[in-house]
Amino acid sequence: MINNIKENLTKNICCNHLEIIDESPNHGGYSGSLSHVKILVISEDFEGLNLIKRHQLVYKALENLVSKIHAISIVSKTIDEWKKSPDFIPSPDCAKNK
Repeated sequence: MINNIKENLTKNICCNHLEIIDESPNHGGYSGSLSHVKILVISEDFEGLNLIKRHQLVYKALENLVSKIHAISIVSKTIDEWKKSPDFIPSPDCAKNK
């Protein structure tokens, strides 16, 4: 599934940097399948777009894969934003891990 996500994103968005992080094991009811994913995408396509428009672009690029994933977290930055701050807030651990 991660390869499908990467393929869809790179096919539809000019990705200067792309990471797909499987966060599924950190959540309750983990069954071994991909259910929670963080997408880190750096793209010149985000220039001039607000956060909502960037996320809409990512969701559109994912096509039918969106319905197969329980939770998607998106970090979308322009190249300049990434150069200034190449970090992002990690997802919190699920209550089952406390």
